[in-house]
Amino acid sequence: MIIDAARKFIKRLARDEQGLTAVEYAVLGGVIVAGITALAGTFTNGLSSAFTALFNSVSR
Repeated sequence: MIIDAARKFIKRLARDEQGLTAVEYAVLGGVIVAGITALAGTFTNGLSSAFTALFNSVSR
């Protein structure tokens, strides 16, 4: 009985695609956030170097 109920539950979950879409959007959101974070770190270092060079040239 319990095994049959578990089997039916698993089959029903396998057919349900609505939850899968939510997981796909969550994974996509995580990838986008990771990409933005990586780009922000690179951009920040370049921007910091540019401002340092600018301030050094102005202060002379």
